[in-house]
Amino acid sequence: MSGPEPRPDTELSVSIRERRCSGCVVCMHACPSKAIRLRRGKAVILPELCVDCGECMRACPNRAIVPRVSTYQDTARFKVTALLPSPVIYTQFGEDVPPNDILLALGKLGFDYVFDLARYCEWGNLAMAEWLARNPRVRTAFSSICPVFMNLIARRFPDLIQNVVPLVPPREFGAKHIRRLLQRKLGLADEDIGVFYVTPCSAKIVAINRPSTLEKSYLSGALGLHDMFGDILRALKNLTEEDRETLLFNSGGFGINWEMAGGEIGGLSPADRVLAVNGMHETLEVLDQIESGRLSAVRYFECRTCPHGCLGGPLTVENPYMARATLRKLMRMFGTLPRVQPKDIASLIDSPFFGIEKEMVPDTPRLDDDPLEAIKKLKRMDELTNRLPGKRCGICGAPDCRTLAEDVVLGKASLSACPFLSGRDPEERKTP
Repeated sequence: MSGPEPRPDTELSVSIRERRCSGCVVCMHACPSKAIRLRRGKAVILPELCVDCGECMRACPNRAIVPRVSTYQDTARFKVTALLPSPVIYTQFGEDVPPNDILLALGKLGFDYVFDLARYCEWGNLAMAEWLARNPRVRTAFSSICPVFMNLIARRFPDLIQNVVPLVPPREFGAKHIRRLLQRKLGLADEDIGVFYVTPCSAKIVAINRPSTLEKSYLSGALGLHDMFGDILRALKNLTEEDRETLLFNSGGFGINWEMAGGEIGGLSPADRVLAVNGMHETLEVLDQIESGRLSAVRYFECRTCPHGCLGGPLTVENPYMARATLRKLMRMFGTLPRVQPKDIASLIDSPFFGIEKEMVPDTPRLDDDPLEAIKKLKRMDELTNRLPGKRCGICGAPDCRTLAEDVVLGKASLSACPFLSGRDPEERKTP
């Protein structure tokens, strides 16, 4: 099975403002997939290696790395627009601002409809529980919610692809359902309806542009939560009592919590051994252990690569610990039990509504398509690595010596880039 088409750097979740980049290599060392190089003193992202985690954006001290997300202008091409915000948004404005006010404020920003994704998260919980019940022999199953996790599986752990549960995330089936509702209500063609996600994470815009398990995303784009924050604050101040008579929020604390660390497994049966993992390095450690045959007793893994889950996404505004405190108050206020019951979506559970539309495929970078040539290159890499000093200085433009050796073998760098190997003072050399 062939992998997906190579993507251009314009389809990355972030871009680098070259003018602001100082070449400090902080981002290069922060990148868990070793996708960043220094070229002519500036950071460059290699699309074939990037997993869109945003760790480089978090680490950059100069704010030279920025997210690529949709803008308000992108909504103008549609006759009708609907907004589907991540439940994380309910934690960003303090504990005294109710979720319904936030949804009403979003409606003041020029969108025709605003929907509560937390409700669809409850649907997703029921679909997942039903899938596990119907597949009792399945072990070591993975959630498909986090797009960065999905990229990690495709790039670094392709043997685990078969373990990903074949269900699409709530943001996608929610957008599908919204399209059906608006088509019936308004009589519009699908292409006239724009459904936009409000995201705490830039990786989700890539998941929309290049979905791994859908033929085409049901979302039209993703607006950054950080970009909308100020507009929402102003709209909140202008809400009237008459506005508040409209009820848009129809979930409970369970739905609000679902995208946070541990929120997804909270609705699964206690009889199933489930595990929630959050944080990039923690997720990688767990995947390494699973691949080596450990943790086999766990039936279902909820893996979110951001710390605190989506609550710690790179496009959030509120301190994640303060956001967590707000979340706890919301859960006390609205309760911890789901408000959606199995009978409410029984017809959808028994249909392909929640299922994937195509199989996920590996996207593992190769040294060479010819296995024999790949073996030769691997041996050459080992030889070069042994000649190099084993440092992680980044002076050569690669994050470590092993990566430089790989770049040399692939014809993307020269061994002379290493100042220690050439015997020259590192301060006298410029990064390639």
